[in-house]
Amino acid sequence: MPRRGRLRFHGTGWRSATLLLAAVVLLVISVGAALQRAREQFRLEAGSQRVSIWFSTQALVELHRFGLALQRHHRGEPGWDQDRLLERYEILLSRLPLLEGAEEATTRTLQDSSDVVAGMQAAMEQIEPDILLLRAGDAATFARIDAVVGEVDLLLTRLNLDLHTERRRAVEVARVNSRQLGVIFVASLCGLLLSVLLLLLLIARGGQRAAEAERTLRVLVDALPVGIAAFDPDGRIVLMNEAGLNLARLEDEAAALGRRATEIGASSRVEEDIERVLATGVALPTQEQHVRRPNGEDLTLMVSTAPVFAGTDLVRVVRVALDVTEQRSADRRIRHLAEHDTLTDLPNRLLFGTRLQALLGRAAPDRMLAVHCIDLDHFKEVNDSLGHPVGDQLLLAATARMRAAMRPEDMLARLGGDEFAVIQPGLRNEAEATVFAERLIHVLAQPYRLQGYTLRSGASIGTAVAPQHGTTVEMMLSRADIALYRAKAGGRGQAVMFTQEQEEVLRLRRQMEEDLRQALDLGQLFLVFQPKFSIATGRLKGCEALLRWQHPQRGLVSPGTFIPVAEETGLIHPITQRVLDLACRQAMAWRLQGLEVPVAVNLSAGHFGADQGLRLVETALAETGCDPALLEVEVTEGLFLRCAETARRNLEALRGLGVRIALDDFGTGYSSLGYLQHLSFDVIKLDRSFILGLGEPATADSVPGRRIADAIMRLAHGLGAEVVAEGVETEAQLNVLRQLGCDHAQGFLLGRPMPAEALSEVARGQAEGAGSRSVA
Repeated sequence: MPRRGRLRFHGTGWRSATLLLAAVVLLVISVGAALQRAREQFRLEAGSQRVSIWFSTQALVELHRFGLALQRHHRGEPGWDQDRLLERYEILLSRLPLLEGAEEATTRTLQDSSDVVAGMQAAMEQIEPDILLLRAGDAATFARIDAVVGEVDLLLTRLNLDLHTERRRAVEVARVNSRQLGVIFVASLCGLLLSVLLLLLLIARGGQRAAEAERTLRVLVDALPVGIAAFDPDGRIVLMNEAGLNLARLEDEAAALGRRATEIGASSRVEEDIERVLATGVALPTQEQHVRRPNGEDLTLMVSTAPVFAGTDLVRVVRVALDVTEQRSADRRIRHLAEHDTLTDLPNRLLFGTRLQALLGRAAPDRMLAVHCIDLDHFKEVNDSLGHPVGDQLLLAATARMRAAMRPEDMLARLGGDEFAVIQPGLRNEAEATVFAERLIHVLAQPYRLQGYTLRSGASIGTAVAPQHGTTVEMMLSRADIALYRAKAGGRGQAVMFTQEQEEVLRLRRQMEEDLRQALDLGQLFLVFQPKFSIATGRLKGCEALLRWQHPQRGLVSPGTFIPVAEETGLIHPITQRVLDLACRQAMAWRLQGLEVPVAVNLSAGHFGADQGLRLVETALAETGCDPALLEVEVTEGLFLRCAETARRNLEALRGLGVRIALDDFGTGYSSLGYLQHLSFDVIKLDRSFILGLGEPATADSVPGRRIADAIMRLAHGLGAEVVAEGVETEAQLNVLRQLGCDHAQGFLLGRPMPAEALSEVARGQAEGAGSRSVA
């Protein structure tokens, strides 16, 4: 039988009993402190597991933020543009899937509510087209969005309440368990004290029963769930209970008795604590210590070390240790989730900002720090066409490539969506940052092989360097974003370093964006109309609506200046809605005057994402009461390059409404005869680039142009479409077009863009048979 450390008593006198009682009391106090600490850790652990409640609460907060942004955008408050509304919408959508991915998603409430969460997410995704279409004051679209938001708010609030109810129930169970732990502890203390009293009684009756009392006390000590070791004044072990042996990975107490702590594999810190207590006679406060076992396993212990006195003599040092490794591991997991992206396990925006703030304090002209903002190009197209699983795989593959290109001291973070950022510290000059950014451009431009698809994505990168470009987190991210915007505006797939000129250009762009929003509200946008004439009869056949902007300070602003800004900011949708409304109202006004003048309006490829183009036209026709026969929609070939199937479906729907469809700038873009097999166009417009050489003396350069124009006309007529020649400026050009059989023409020769009143005079003059512009 293994030899145990013995608690020896010399004689049966009351002095020995008093010394024993004092030792036991100190032992009880030490064990009590450790158990109380375990109880506190139990409560902390119970309180730390709130990931699902945190996710649901965050989703509810983001829903309310989105609702507030929706209200402000609807009221047209300054600063609450569609970009900010879409940003709040994307953040809200990112919160809902987290409810099903929470660590405790196996709880009853989340299991029962998985269909509700999926329904909420589907409902929010269905209103994306309305959000993209929404403009300030649009009551109907706002009401549809607000109704869905209200229903999701009700469901999410109920889910949040259910989670809180379940959490309260779990906390109550934890409290009951904690109280039970306290009861067990008190019962243990009572039992221990009763054993001590019994032992004292036995000692009083005779020393012959001391051994039995010692065994009883030893059983109680071994039953305690904390490691206990007692040391003599020389720092050698005289007692170690079962829990202590388990912590030390020893099979029996004989291997520990008479040895120092370091001799059984403990750290030198244990002996240092014992020496401090022996030297001062004062107990050390409870503290957390990290221990590495000989096998490499790491433990986290809550330890307390206290002296034991016999009278005034310090005779023992007791050390109590409680293993809290699992609790600390759970704390670290929760902290990691709060600071890292769930898909890529990269630091998120929160941790990125904390790290950047710390490094900016050490940046200097001879030790620079670079911040690179990275956007994956064409990521949305991959998500939309191949699905989110392939999109996630693309994000993971791009993350692996970027990590491989970085130094150990660099930090890569995912800020959201396809947006990443890198902190590159310890640079000697800006050229090192540029070299790194170009290396990332190169590695991210290589093809990806994912789930059977070969994909090309690439990236755009904007870089800012501290301290030259900023000394705060906000300034560095802002200026790196400005450079990123410049990289994307320049055609994507490139890296751009921030300059002050970029900031000024962006400021002017933002000013134009704000002016353009005011122009919508103040009615500064208006239409002019360029007439189209039949080449054979010279009769007015319709007109094209052209947008103009009369700025109060800048005067007449060219569409080539403000239309790109409108497309980038999403203002192109409300602007196009305004153009369609004005064009339809003017066409109906002419009809009331007895004039039939169809109006053509150009729609860009961007209008047909998520069926916006169709909805814009349907809304204009419904609100103005316009006859669809008076409206002609012009589209370009780029529409079929971006979304061929959606384009086909939408154009067929427009033709079903009775709206005429014209193919603009045919032959100048990504021409393909494939879509002409599946789509019928009423009009094909011959671009002015094919008109310029017509009418000039035949040369080697002009003959191919005439042949192309002739071929396009033959093709169009073979498909049953009319041909309209754009940019006709000379009589010679008009004569050649007449010879080639072109149907209609427009250009400065026939009529410049003019106000509606002027075009009314032209139409009225032709109707009366006088003053018409003959092109026959």
